[in-house]
Amino acid sequence: MDGAMHGDTRSKLVLCECGKFHFTYRSMTLHFEREEFFAFVGSLVRLGRLVKDSANGTAHHPAAAQN
Repeated sequence: MDGAMHGDTRSKLVLCECGKFHFTYRSMTLHFEREEFFAFVGSLVRLGRLVKDSANGTAHHPAAAQN
């Protein structure tokens, strides 16, 4: 595997010869197809926003609005 991209000292992203993304965070490595990787990243962004909004007191909880 070559072409490693280091986000910081805890994470690394590699595009493997097999065509999959190998994302390593500390001792855990996840293997993704291209579409799966971008879906994973999108989920992390949404979760990060929820956490940030919760800390700021501006979180919107769709489940609570349905009740």
